[in-house]
Amino acid sequence: MRWMWIDRVIELVPGQKMVAVKNISLAEEHLHDHFPATDAQPALPVMPASLMIEGMAQTAGVLVGHAESFKEKV
Repeated sequence: MRWMWIDRVIELVPGQKMVAVKNISLAEEHLHDHFPATDAQPALPVMPASLMIEGMAQTAGVLVGHAESFKEKV
């Protein structure tokens, strides 16, 4: 199974930059385990940094793939 951490590309300047969006809802399980509730405070749903970095890597992969006409897997 492959997880995709990009939902939509909103800007692509070939060879320069790409802007992508990931839509997140509170129903996603990985948000609730990062800072669970304690006696002192309620749960704080946070997107783990490792998943944000993966989204950036996937965005970069699409940008590189576009530059190479998607000749190889990135």
